[in-house]
Amino acid sequence: MQSNLQRLIERYQQGERTFHGLDLSGCDLSHLKLSEIDLSYSLLKGVSLVGTDLQWAVLRDVDLTRANLTHAHLHRANLRRANLTMASLQQADLRAADLSGATIANTVFVNSNLWGAISPDGVSPLQGSWLTARGILTTQPVGGG
Repeated sequence: MQSNLQRLIERYQQGERTFHGLDLSGCDLSHLKLSEIDLSYSLLKGVSLVGTDLQWAVLRDVDLTRANLTHAHLHRANLRRANLTMASLQQADLRAADLSGATIANTVFVNSNLWGAISPDGVSPLQGSWLTARGILTTQPVGGG
């Protein structure tokens, strides 16, 4: 999978933006600048995208199960039907991101910017009240155990 990652980086640097159906599971893509990339239908299970620039990215139908997107820049990203089960989006920038049809289960959005993001129902804004009603963590827990 590292060879897939290396080829993706080289082709992206040459101006290519469409990379459908890749398997990058477990790869470290942290702190890369990948704005406007299209990774639709790709497997990104357990991938690290810490601090990665994914503004205007197309991540439609992508499996991001257990992915670490802490501090990721997902402004205006298309995450339609993405699987975000057990993903961490702590302090991520999700302003105006589209999560229509996305799977959000045991997903962490602690201190994320959700302004204007569209929830999985495709209608409601993705905000604290929508997430809290579904038992999704949006703030740091108080106290310790």
